Amino acid sequence: MFLLEDDSTFKMLHKPQTTPALGDYLFFYKNNKIGLTSKNELPVFKNSSHKFDKAYCFGYIHHHACLLCEGESPIGLHYSDVKLTDSSFPKEIYQAIAIGNHIHHWRSSHYYCGKCASVMADKADEPALICPQCHHIIFPQISPSVIVLITRGDDLLLARSPHFRPGVMSGLAGFVGMGESAEQALLREVREEVGLVVGNLRYVCSQPWPFPDVLMLGFTAEYEDGEIIIDNREIESAAWFNKYNLPELPHKMSIARHLIDVYLRG
Repeated sequence: MFLLEDDSTFKMLHKPQTTPALGDYLFFYKNNKIGLTSKNELPVFKNSSHKFDKAYCFGYIHHHACLLCEGESPIGLHYSDVKLTDSSFPKEIYQAIAIGNHIHHWRSSHYYCGKCASVMADKADEPALICPQCHHIIFPQISPSVIVLITRGDDLLLARSPHFRPGVMSGLAGFVGMGESAEQALLREVREEVGLVVGNLRYVCSQPWPFPDVLMLGFTAEYEDGEIIIDNREIESAAWFNKYNLPELPHKMSIARHLIDVYLRG
């Protein structure tokens, strides 16, 4: 499961407007895609021919800075979907790519102050943006979401959303609304998406999911009542599957897969 683990060689750090050094990793993003070289590697800083409007340091890997670069990307980069790079890189590189995507989305979405429309600036002492005119402060956005694996004896309820890879089935998930607890959001999402009543909610774990800014809160729940009635909007199919005969499951980096694996291990 994707986590920023204590033993990872990627370490987060906040250091605005950094001067690149030889060997530093350069992160260019466009629409949830990461810029890679012709060898499908992250570009690294080699000489002063690299020009940036800004280079924001958000961490280090083996003493080399991870620089979120703003401005024109170097010639020759191609862009790959951030989610699809999980099996292409060492763990620490993928962690940096994923978290860099979260930071890029936050910074690019708050270029202007929401109160007075001035251009925002980096806050020197913490990871935040501050308006130099009205001093409004914006911290990184984190959107809480619940995900649940529903069981009924030896059966698991798995569903499919339109954006999934072909054939993949997963647990149910949805964002926590204003004024809701995580448990209330879970019960509402299950009722809205598949029309079921569940109980015995148990929290399992959480996972940052920076695509672009989600914190997933993972639960299990037990079926209590109802027949499956899908909403045909967020869910295109849902069914009960015996634990010995499961469809294609989500990637092992995901909390959705982790919940299933924990259940199957008993």
